[in-house]
Amino acid sequence: MKKNYLFILAGFVVLTSYSQDRYLTVKSQDSINGVPEFRASLGANIKLNGYYDVFGGLQNNDTFNIGLIDVFGDDDSGSFKMDMYQTQLKFESTFMTKEGKKIQAVVEFDFWGGNGHMRLRKAYVEFDHWQIGQNWASFGDEALWPNIMEWEGPPSGIWVRSPHIKYFNTIGNNPDWRYIIALDAPITDYNKYGEIEPLLEEANQVMPDLVLGVKHEKDWGHFRFATIFRNITYKFEGEQDNFFGYGFSISGMLKKNRNNFQYQLTGGQGISAYITSVGGFGYDGFPTSSGGFKATPAYGGWASYEHYFTQKIHANAVLGYTQFFTNDIQRYLITDESLTGEIIANGDVNHVHGYGIVNVMYDPFERMTFGLELDYGIKKLEASGVLNNSILDIEESRDAMRISFGLMFYF
Repeated sequence: MKKNYLFILAGFVVLTSYSQDRYLTVKSQDSINGVPEFRASLGANIKLNGYYDVFGGLQNNDTFNIGLIDVFGDDDSGSFKMDMYQTQLKFESTFMTKEGKKIQAVVEFDFWGGNGHMRLRKAYVEFDHWQIGQNWASFGDEALWPNIMEWEGPPSGIWVRSPHIKYFNTIGNNPDWRYIIALDAPITDYNKYGEIEPLLEEANQVMPDLVLGVKHEKDWGHFRFATIFRNITYKFEGEQDNFFGYGFSISGMLKKNRNNFQYQLTGGQGISAYITSVGGFGYDGFPTSSGGFKATPAYGGWASYEHYFTQKIHANAVLGYTQFFTNDIQRYLITDESLTGEIIANGDVNHVHGYGIVNVMYDPFERMTFGLELDYGIKKLEASGVLNNSILDIEESRDAMRISFGLMFYF
């Protein structure tokens, strides 16, 4: 077949009305097995993110992250903000080899890099049962996302992105069953969280995270199970060592017409870096009073239901829960003003995050959605230990409420 790259460079723009296709698409004239030899598209997901904090101390946070609620704070002032930083740009191309195999490449950005700066979300190549590059972490279920306006998601969700090398294939010759084996870049973060400060230092990681998963998919939806195994290197008081982390995720979706029910259960030890509202704060492990080191247990789950009342009006309800705790932690710092500068020793810390959302959405046109949403969350902190040779017990909780709204347009 004759290649016509001049035609490709000239840019044959195809306008299509299919809901999953981009309007701006370039295709080659030549084809292989009825599929264009080359196809590329450029698209955007435009999103206005607006929110009003009714109370709860999340006034300075762009997302409704329950983990960032200051349980000792008392600022319940209202706050109104709008931005366009959640807007995404996506470049996608597909190449067909002479043997009829497809090579797909994706690059995606948003403007969440701080003050509207561009940030890389995805960049990967997929071919012949392999995906190499940065995409949703292999431990999570990339097919899931509750249809909500706020951008954090339930506190126990797994929506981090990481570079990885992933192999996927069907089980036997049954296309309904698929499995993955992946090596993901280790995700660790030793920034101090504030309420707990075990004085860890950042250390270079030497092992990727191993993820194994299996998925069953039919017209009614899908079911997925995944496990993760981690070897996490840390440095404490100048000494470098490592500990083992592991976890599981059970997730799925049930569909009937346009209505859907989504769910995910997650649990394990040393997997906090992957869990929304906990990830990024150095909670994968902690030093114990006996001089050892433990992986932090964490577990939780979320569920959502979307119902279409008409072709244009639909509503969503979401519930989420996360808990993580440390037993016999060597030391931690509580940020209450009355305890500022005091180190609590040989204690236990328990965190619980609860999350709930209801919204209503209206689709006036294809690809356009308006949404109005009520977000509510609560964070509970229980801590005990020894302070100045006295037993100290702390129980604090604080809730937050936000009204989110916005416009989403996809082309």
